Amino acid sequence: MHTLMLHGHATSAFIFKAQTQQFRSKLDKSYTFDFVDAPIPSELPLSLKRVFKTAYTWLSSSSDDRTNVSSIRQTASWLLSYMEKNGPYDCVCCFSLSAAIILTLILDNRFSEKPRQKLPFKSVIFMNASIEYSVFEAHGLQITDEARDFKKRAERILYDKANDLSNLANIMTLKSRGTADMWKDTSVLLHDAKVLPEREDCFGLDVTAFPADLLSGEGDDDDDLPTMHIYGDKDPIYSSGIQVAYLCGKGKDGTDMLNHQGGHDVPRNPKIALEVAGLFRKMNRRLEEGGM
Repeated sequence: MHTLMLHGHATSAFIFKAQTQQFRSKLDKSYTFDFVDAPIPSELPLSLKRVFKTAYTWLSSSSDDRTNVSSIRQTASWLLSYMEKNGPYDCVCCFSLSAAIILTLILDNRFSEKPRQKLPFKSVIFMNASIEYSVFEAHGLQITDEARDFKKRAERILYDKANDLSNLANIMTLKSRGTADMWKDTSVLLHDAKVLPEREDCFGLDVTAFPADLLSGEGDDDDDLPTMHIYGDKDPIYSSGIQVAYLCGKGKDGTDMLNHQGGHDVPRNPKIALEVAGLFRKMNRRLEEGGM
């Protein structure tokens, strides 16, 4: 299984490769990975400047760019060209902000006025997924004010957490203990991760009001797009990851969903790494069996 690996905001292919080494080492050589830098240079977080020199992102930090459909589509077009040149891929594994770009490709292809094209990837593994509502609204899909407000507040908490990590006073502490401790304080989180929400009220979204095959292509073998979802119950934007999973046809039973029990980071706990590797194997089996 050949997988395109997409990092998150303000990091790089090199960093993502190191972050995912734990679970990739559990897979045999038939699993291959292509790591690519996002197209926009970005400022490195202070906590990483001592170790790395370059970072990239998928959208600029401008709030206008984050919600501007044309800006999002520009990056999506760049990524599609990369995949057409270097793919096709059996799978795309996208962390955080890169998930919003993959969702844009899927939605724009689904609603295209031209005949629907076959995307240059057969499946997606979302990891701590981020979502941008403006692309959904561009296709006439309704987003409630409640959902928009919840997302904005959750992202603010994530931003504050990232600032804590970049605080110079914390860097020496994190060196010895890793980043796991920074997510232990769950008192500021907006969600209750003890139970998955109802599809009718998924952090302000009534997922049942959206087309059942919106992101999965379920029901048409030619368009099947199997997905799996990795999220952390201590992630401030946990809500976005669950919304993406539900919009891809997943439900409260948690099928094809894995809670890595951490925050907004790549799971590196040895036990969880085995489970993540297991998801890759499961996806590979599904593709060999023909999709969904």
